Amino acid sequence: MGGGEQFTAFLPLIIIFVGLAIGNYFIADRMGRNKILWVILTLIPFVNFVFMYYVIYAVILYVLDKLNQLTDRPQAAG
Repeated sequence: MGGGEQFTAFLPLIIIFVGLAIGNYFIADRMGRNKILWVILTLIPFVNFVFMYYVIYAVILYVLDKLNQLTDRPQAAG
């Protein structure tokens, strides 16, 4: 494979991870995490595969914590 062929083989992954980086930016903002760090870790090759597992579990735990906060509040009388 020449240099151009390697780039075209790698291009779909670049496009996918740029899209994921944009999504992770907004997720980090909603969760109160460092947005720029999440974007950078999403764009670094090979690190991003491990980081995406972290993102998945961080979002799941965040949602579960929010659900627990909703169920722990006292019920209004009425």
